[in-house]
Amino acid sequence: MGNQIFSNKTNNDTIYSLACNWGIGVVGHFILLNNYLQAGNKVDTVYLLSAPFSFSNNLNSVYTYHYFLKPFYRDEYYPLFTETVKQQIKKVPYSYFCKYPYVLTSNWAPKFVSKDKIDYTFLSPISVEYLIRIKELGDKYNFKFIIIATPSRFSNKPIFEKMNKNEIVKSKLDNEFKNYFKNIIYLDDTNFLDPVHLKNPQKYTSYFKTIL
Repeated sequence: MGNQIFSNKTNNDTIYSLACNWGIGVVGHFILLNNYLQAGNKVDTVYLLSAPFSFSNNLNSVYTYHYFLKPFYRDEYYPLFTETVKQQIKKVPYSYFCKYPYVLTSNWAPKFVSKDKIDYTFLSPISVEYLIRIKELGDKYNFKFIIIATPSRFSNKPIFEKMNKNEIVKSKLDNEFKNYFKNIIYLDDTNFLDPVHLKNPQKYTSYFKTIL
């Protein structure tokens, strides 16, 4: 969750935040991490702090145009796109126009309602592909990759319990998601601004510093 537990504008000692938002998908997380590593930075562990809902993003939301296409749909990143990503981009109206300066610097975006058939409850195809790619970066750059859930509303618990955990096993991401659902911190709904964003996220920064 962008700028929630760890801000990317403050000093968190040895923790370096690449905070971003849900709209960029796991493919966006991968690109940011890849850029960071290619710049010569060295890490021993990469933690992905993310709510369960986040992994459903298959570049099929109303936010795809602003948050993924505008920053990432460019020549330098195109070689990093899987065929799944390319096909999803093609479904977004006027996707190529996002490169034009007038559109790129404006608030305009096409009205996009995905018609994709959803046959997953937790991990979208793009999330699976790029979580695996982050694992591969770990092998290349010698770091551990661990996925941790952010605090959630109690009202979300029944939804999370219905998510198909076999999608994790099928994708061979067991180690990365070890104890992910078991360790979710559930809080009263009054602590949240909306379904996922905390009112006072800084209250939980110190806790997460102790477990990272």
